Amino acid sequence: MGFKLNALLVYISCTFFSYGQPSPWEIVESMGRGINLGNTLSAPIEGNWAPAVYQQFFDDVSIAGFNNVRIPIDFYGSRTTGNTDVWSSIQNTYDQFTASESDYIINPTYLDRLESVVNWSLDLDLYTIIDIHGAELKSEFLETFNESNSSYTHPTSAKRAADLVKFKSIWIQIANRFIDYPSNLIFEVVNEPYFEISSTEMNELNLLIIDAIRSTGGNNIFRPIIITGGSSTSYQSPLAIGDEVLSHDSNLIASFHYYQPFNFTSSSVEQYNNYSWGSITDKSILTSHFDEVRQWSEINNIPVTLGEFGADNENGINYNTGIYSQFGGPVNEDRIEYHRFIAEQAINRGFSFSAWCAGNKSNKSIHLRTDNPETNNSVNGTWVEDVKEALLLSGSWPNCYGPYESSLIRNSDFECGVNNNWDFSVYGSAQALLYQNTNSVFSGSISAEVEVTNAQNYNKVILGNTIYEEDLTNKTIIIGCYAKSAQSNNMFFKLRIKSQVDEDLIYIPSEPFQLTSSYEYYEFQYEIPENTSFVQLQVMMGQYLGSYFLDAFFYDIVDTSLSIDSEQIDNLILYPNPVDSVLKIKSKNDIDCINIFDNSGKFLIQINDIEELNFKGLSKGVYWINFIFKNKLSETKKIIVK
Repeated sequence: MGFKLNALLVYISCTFFSYGQPSPWEIVESMGRGINLGNTLSAPIEGNWAPAVYQQFFDDVSIAGFNNVRIPIDFYGSRTTGNTDVWSSIQNTYDQFTASESDYIINPTYLDRLESVVNWSLDLDLYTIIDIHGAELKSEFLETFNESNSSYTHPTSAKRAADLVKFKSIWIQIANRFIDYPSNLIFEVVNEPYFEISSTEMNELNLLIIDAIRSTGGNNIFRPIIITGGSSTSYQSPLAIGDEVLSHDSNLIASFHYYQPFNFTSSSVEQYNNYSWGSITDKSILTSHFDEVRQWSEINNIPVTLGEFGADNENGINYNTGIYSQFGGPVNEDRIEYHRFIAEQAINRGFSFSAWCAGNKSNKSIHLRTDNPETNNSVNGTWVEDVKEALLLSGSWPNCYGPYESSLIRNSDFECGVNNNWDFSVYGSAQALLYQNTNSVFSGSISAEVEVTNAQNYNKVILGNTIYEEDLTNKTIIIGCYAKSAQSNNMFFKLRIKSQVDEDLIYIPSEPFQLTSSYEYYEFQYEIPENTSFVQLQVMMGQYLGSYFLDAFFYDIVDTSLSIDSEQIDNLILYPNPVDSVLKIKSKNDIDCINIFDNSGKFLIQINDIEELNFKGLSKGVYWINFIFKNKLSETKKIIVK
């Protein structure tokens, strides 16, 4: 039995349960390509630095094909009560600070305006980033951390205490205002703290704000939070984030900005005058910088977004006046290529991005806002078309790393090649070769073929996946795959878990699985003991001569400590996952109904009494399936549609 998501009939015989929370990797992939709403809500008065924003802007962004909007804001000056300058900036006066968070209140009119703008964005399913940003933020807060700046306050001063309490209070108010908003609303702690604040102080600030946001409860408990590090170059800022921050929270996204080389990206101003970019050397430098960030992302298992980048307008033109800069500016072809190449290199590495755009009056414009529904001669906003197209048409999301980097089984269907995330080893007198097969597959276009030409023991020919180091306490691993043999005679293989328990390496194999000449599903369960540091999947094939075909590995990790009674729901198996079309459902408990949500948490359909789901024709991406069993237990599973 199958289903279609455009079905009109929705059953209501069972109750909704909360859907699974998308991982930060999935959030970043869904964010994809985006744009900044720069110089608007961060201006002292909206409209001073760029045209005021109206709903049409978000319509334009969505219609163009962008997936996210970053909204810089500024909450200092008249937009909050309480002046922190009344407190001493002198050393060892910290204890003299006697104010509280209630002394620093955001102007409700401004907060209402922010919410209206955010709603316009979210109503179009755009991922929306609230970023505390701006000139007042820098002068009244960030520069107070910089010893070389006249605004510096000592870390033990009452002024420093006031600044931190005010900043925390602002974030708590924002979090409370948006407490029930979905996970496609993202909070960014602070804009560009590097150069002003040390890595140590930035780590402390990150922890302060993360905990403040989480303390408000509701959807903020799991809301994605964008962080960055201090005291570093802009592109290296993630590298300055401390382990104490990275290990503190599981829903973090790292950010960096990129405006190098400044003599090109800012060439419309007097001190910079390089109008060309795009040589082999130029691109090599950029890719090396992006590779450095990507390597950090992989090592730390933290996804990355490129929060800002861009180059000045063609010849420094001001689109508001039509006048070119007296100091010149980038050659247009090179400006286009700069945006295109960065978009390509970011997306190819699994970074989402938000290109910088600060409207018509700025020196970095992409969208020109002239739309004002309050006038009789409203004109829709327009684009700098060549730059917009460069951002949208370059790069492809990587299939072999990125959102699912932390998976127990990476490249589970071999579509990224048999050598990507898989290691092949032959020991003793055994002889065997690993091939990439395209003629005999279960799903997709590639399977792994292992040809054993000299057999010895099962453990002499091993195909192993990557090491998985997440917390595995009280967990049970369920591993499945499709396999077959090329020979008519009996052949067997085993699945095995290699793990480190305390100081010992432990090897737990399945029973031998007998292969046939057709693909069949094989499954192995392993209860993980305490003090397990890592696990690794291995496939053992050294016992019998012949060709083994492997494809479409599946896994699930269930928490056995949360069981309501002895009747476990870890018997629920979905396969294959990722899925092309038909998703099989295997459960020892009777299913009452199934609720299906998209990755943003939007409810799609509810169905009853089903043993398989047909996703053919459905858009690729992440979906959440909530199972309600007749024994009143519930389980939510994530599936990926290819």
